[in-house]
Amino acid sequence: MKFSLKFWIGIVLLLTNSAFGWGAIVIFNSMAIIESDETFHFWGICGYVISWGMLGLGLILAGPQGLKYSRILLKRFWQFLARVFNWSHYTQDASE
Repeated sequence: MKFSLKFWIGIVLLLTNSAFGWGAIVIFNSMAIIESDETFHFWGICGYVISWGMLGLGLILAGPQGLKYSRILLKRFWQFLARVFNWSHYTQDASE
């Protein structure tokens, strides 16, 4: 099955929105502490809000099928990390 460019853009948005939002909070709040400047908190919150927009736009572009596919990709990614870092209690093989 061939997917459209719109679908793939939606998948990218779905896969990156959490990392973008939490990354913005961590980076900008760290900068606020280091620089003692409260405006960095504002920018961290703005980044987090933008990540919710990315999620919504990703859902619109990819649709329900894209949501299912992005969950499969995220699951594979976490299983890969579990194998690389030997987090055996997070893989399905640990139950066997």
